[in-house]
Amino acid sequence: MKYARIVIAALVALVLALTAGAIGSWTPLIVSVGMAVMIGVGWPAAAGIHARRRHNVLIAVAGTLACLLVQLVPSQRLVWLPAIIGVSFMAVCVAELVRGEGATNRLESSLASVTGVLAAVASSGWIAFSRVAHDQGLSGWLTVAGVGAPLTVILVVAGARVISAAPEHLRRRGMITLGVTPVALLGMVAVFASQVLARVVA
Repeated sequence: MKYARIVIAALVALVLALTAGAIGSWTPLIVSVGMAVMIGVGWPAAAGIHARRRHNVLIAVAGTLACLLVQLVPSQRLVWLPAIIGVSFMAVCVAELVRGEGATNRLESSLASVTGVLAAVASSGWIAFSRVAHDQGLSGWLTVAGVGAPLTVILVVAGARVISAAPEHLRRRGMITLGVTPVALLGMVAVFASQVLARVVA
């Protein structure tokens, strides 16, 4: 049952991301922000991060801000993302420092939180993917098929590793997050794949 929930969450997230990319407009923003917030809410629990509430907020805010900037400043598609990631990394360090001297598992919590930030920010790639597809004049179904097929293969390979690493006892939101996170990370791959597809069919 645990594995089934992770697989279903991953498949649903991928289908929503691809469909939103084909539809365009504000739909990719809604889906991407949803993934970022889901990662913010569930990743700290799934990864065993201490001081979860601080990291919940940091991850969700970083991902949401990245999505908004990619949506609202399309001419600078991904240029703001390194700055958001850098500031988020510093915020993660501060969040661990304020736990006080002698706090346990600081390094593990920091590394896990940084991974969550990267996944949440990467979800904004699905917005850029949609923009590239529409700017290049790719049809909706061609985009879904041409980009979705290789991403599905990648997701199966990556998902198998995520599932095998899943803790035995995990809350439902943590299981859903483990399914959504690989799809969010694939957002940047989707941008590259759509650019390659546009060149092939041009």
